[in-house]
Amino acid sequence: MKLLYAWLLTSYINCNQITVYVCDSKYATRYHYKSDCRGLSNCKHRIISIPLDKATATRTLCMWER
Repeated sequence: MKLLYAWLLTSYINCNQITVYVCDSKYATRYHYKSDCRGLSNCKHRIISIPLDKATATRTLCMWER
């Protein structure tokens, strides 16, 4: 029962997180709300999704989405 409760709690927390998209490059400095944002078109690496709070710690919002 405890395992089920822990799984449900984890699922609930993950569902309420806002996910954004970033270029997985050492020099990328922006985050994007849409995976097909025009600002990601120059990404030569892979595009990954990360939680918004993690993105805002090191990056700024894309100028195309302001």
